[in-house]
Amino acid sequence: MNIQPTYSSLDFPGKMALVLFTPGCDLRCKYCHNPQLLKNETLTKWDIEEIEEEVEKNIDFIDGIVLSGGEPLLHLDVIKNFIRQAKNNNLLVKLDTNGLHPNEISEIINDLDYVAMDIKAPLDKYYKITDIYPSNVKETINKTIDIILEHEVFLECRTTYVPKLLEPQDIKDLTKEIRCNMYTLQQFRNRVTYDSRLADYDEPNPNDLVNILNNLDIPIPEIHLKSNQFGNQIIKKG
Repeated sequence: MNIQPTYSSLDFPGKMALVLFTPGCDLRCKYCHNPQLLKNETLTKWDIEEIEEEVEKNIDFIDGIVLSGGEPLLHLDVIKNFIRQAKNNNLLVKLDTNGLHPNEISEIINDLDYVAMDIKAPLDKYYKITDIYPSNVKETINKTIDIILEHEVFLECRTTYVPKLLEPQDIKDLTKEIRCNMYTLQQFRNRVTYDSRLADYDEPNPNDLVNILNNLDIPIPEIHLKSNQFGNQIIKKG
């Protein structure tokens, strides 16, 4: 199966969800913890049917689906099938995306309940994280944010903090560039990474990450920290 499903009570806050990891991504983030998904596989009608059967079997046990990856918007026609099935069964739909596909997200925005967008770095400094990225990151991501917020879909922006790749000032800078309902800083984990050299990087101390978040002066109403030691911490909720 080219789409890997898993069940989670964490990926869709407050909900039990079936998470669908689609293959392929247009970035190559050095810390990526799903490097096996970077290759863009062709999805067949059998892949789609297997997932649809999985959803049908578990309708009574899930509240929604999470379209993740990889970058699910690389398979727009495929995920439209899953969204249609979810909505026909009164399930919620969450999308995980890198924010680089505003045209695609505009085609499904009316059926989305939650979007989690990965903001890798300050929008003019993606070179710190990935060797492959489009030249118009800032314009594209802001366009995607506009579409989501104009349709009043809940938007979480999140950043993985990797020591040596990012520094506290980067978090201050990028959070001033974005608009969202919630911002989450995620602790880097060095267990599996696209760039094997990052296996030698230390995982950041969560107390240091709390300090970074406490020093932000931004209008984002809700701020969280996710770490291995303390799980999901609410740092600010206005």
